[in-house]
Parts: sequence; C-alpha cells; structure tokens
Amino acid sequence: MRIFILPLILLGFPTIEVLVMVLVAQKLGWWLLVWLIISFVAGLMLLREEQFALAGRLAAALVEGRDPLQALVASGRVMLAGFLLAFPGLVSDLLALGVLLWPRGKSRAPGQAREVIEGQFRRED
Repeated sequence: MRIFILPLILLGFPTIEVLVMVLVAQKLGWWLLVWLIISFVAGLMLLREEQFALAGRLAAALVEGRDPLQALVASGRVMLAGFLLAFPGLVSDLLALGVLLWPRGKSRAPGQAREVIEGQFRRED
C-alpha cells in the first residue's frame, strides 16, 4: 500500500494544479496568465536572492552564537517557497505563500534554557 502513495502524490499534484487552473481560467481569462508570469518571476527572484543570503545568514548565526541550523531552516523555507512560486499553478502559489507567512520560532543561543525565572530564594530547614 505504501508503494502507491508516492506515485499518487507525484501524479495527483500536477493534476490538481491543471484542474484548478482550468477552472480559474474560465472565470478570469488572461489575468491568470499574468498571475502565473508574475509568480514565476517572484519565485526566481526569491531563489536568486536566497542563494547569496544563505552564506550571510550562516556567518551571522555563528558570529552571534546562535544555532546555525536555524539559519539553514530559514533559508530552506525561502527556497521552498521560491520553488513553489516558480512551479506554474495556483495551488503551489498558495502553498508558497503559506510557507512564507508561517510564523517562525524565536532563535536562542545553543546553551540558553527555554524559560528562566529570576528571583531570590531562601532555604529553610
């Protein structure tokens, strides 16, 4: 059963993209083509910008003492969104916007605890 999941996903996603594009093209006409061209260009711009920003993010994370994996994850998110925007289709564009707008976790130093409660205490025996 598991062997059929990957081909189903690989064939199902483009099929859904084409179906949604045909339905939207019937309503919007040529505006869909304009949207697809703009999203393709935006995806390429994201990929090109992130290609150069990755090294800077890694260097900044190392200098500031933060986890470099956080920088890799942030760059990976932007690259995934760029690939999804460059892929023609409305469903992939919505997924790319979701990836870009998903809230990021706060970055911490490697040895920093999650929660610190400061105060004074007194031991009573």
